[in-house]
Order: sequence, then C-alpha cells, then structure tokens
Amino acid sequence: MREFKRLRTLPDRSEIEPGELEDYDLLVARTQTRYSGYDMPRAYFGAIANAPVLAGALVRMGRLVREGQVRGAYSDAERELVDLVLSKDFGYNAILTVHAPDALAVGVRPEAMRAIRDGREEELTPDEAQVAAYARAVVAGELTDRQHAAMVDRLGDRGALEFTIFIGFLLMTFRLWQAMGVPDPTEEEMGRLIDDLLEGKVELPAADARIG
Repeated sequence: MREFKRLRTLPDRSEIEPGELEDYDLLVARTQTRYSGYDMPRAYFGAIANAPVLAGALVRMGRLVREGQVRGAYSDAERELVDLVLSKDFGYNAILTVHAPDALAVGVRPEAMRAIRDGREEELTPDEAQVAAYARAVVAGELTDRQHAAMVDRLGDRGALEFTIFIGFLLMTFRLWQAMGVPDPTEEEMGRLIDDLLEGKVELPAADARIG
C-alpha cells in the first residue's frame, strides 16, 4: 500500500462554520452509509470535508452521474467499465477497492475486468471496446466526430452528452483522489482483491449500493 503524508483527516464538526454544516453533514452521512467499510472512499471524503461547500457540491454531482441508469442515459455497467479503464491507464488502484466489486455487481463481465487489468483488450466485446475507446478519447481531448456520432447512435443525444459529462467528472475524481493522497493499493494487492472477487470469496454489494 502506497501511503502519502499529505492526506488530511476528517475535521471535527465543532471546527466547521455554521453556514457549512449542511454540506459537512452530507459528507459524513455518505461515509457512514454508502461507503461504510470502504477505507479509501472514507479517506477521500474525510480529506475534502476540510472544504465543506466544495465537497458538498462534489458529492451531489457524484450522485447525479451514478444515477445515469435511473434516468435512462447510460447503464451502470457502462459507467463502471470506465472506472476500470481509467484505473488501468492511470496506474492508480484506490478507486477500484470500491468500484471493482460494484462493477461485478452491476453486470460488468468478469472476462472484461480481467482483459482490461491484464492488457488483453482484444478480448473485449465490440460494445465494451467502444466504451473504453470513447472514455480514453474524452480524457485525452481527442474525441472525434465519428466516435461521438457512434455514441449518439448507442445512447441517444442526451445519453451521449451525459456519458461524456460523467467521464469528465470521473477524470476529475481520479486526479483529486491522487492529489489528496488517498492510499493506493499496489498491483499485487489489487490483483489479490480481484482474484477473490472473481472466485466468489468476497460478497458483492447490492447493484444499487452506491445509487442515491
């Protein structure tokens, strides 16, 4: 596990300005409910709670992008596949401590998870490969009209727009986790977790565990 000295801890409620308590309480509630038992997300929310108003906005936006399937914009599996792709590309595993279980819970193929993690993406289905390529193009600032049109064909105009916004938000989230100093599991540690997940040794969360 890679540790970082810059990680700030959750401030005490008594340290928060009265006008920021609503946002602070929102963060605390999220760490105690949706992410109970998950150390990495709790560390992230604790760190950003030192800026309650901005942190509250991030939490609300995070809820909205996770509700893409609820709105009929994109599926949870499409969303979780992007987490796998960016984690691999950025060489940063912390987010996968929660999103690898979530990915399997919402229907991401185990074979796709293995293919992305092991660098064998020729084994992805055409639909999975399209999502991976689209996410990478958005992150790199190299999205083409052809790729965008294909995503519109797949998700519709609004769905493609919302999916693109989600990818931008996820990119920001990855970089914030890294910048805040959220501890990062090594490749070996992450490999063991994924092995345990795929072998059924770890109970998966409910498919809607992180929604709302």
